[in-house]
Amino acid sequence: MNAPVLPVRSERTTAPRGSPVAQRGSAEKAPEPPADPELQAQVAAQRQAFDYETAERAEIVREHEVLEALLMAHLKNEDEITKKWIALI
Repeated sequence: MNAPVLPVRSERTTAPRGSPVAQRGSAEKAPEPPADPELQAQVAAQRQAFDYETAERAEIVREHEVLEALLMAHLKNEDEITKKWIALI
């Protein structure tokens, strides 16, 4: 399923030097989710697209590692054959 991906927000909110910063573990509660159903649908679609991309990338990495292991086993086998061939000469 390919859903439209919303643009990534690259803006970062950082406090300038010397300004007070909230302590970790403060008693403030997390912000409420947006009440607008259309915005909630957009956020859900963006999360679903992110989850799909993450799962796809993880599968590609797993496949790559399996292929690397297979290649190494093949190269080791060829190396053993070459060593035995040289020993026969």
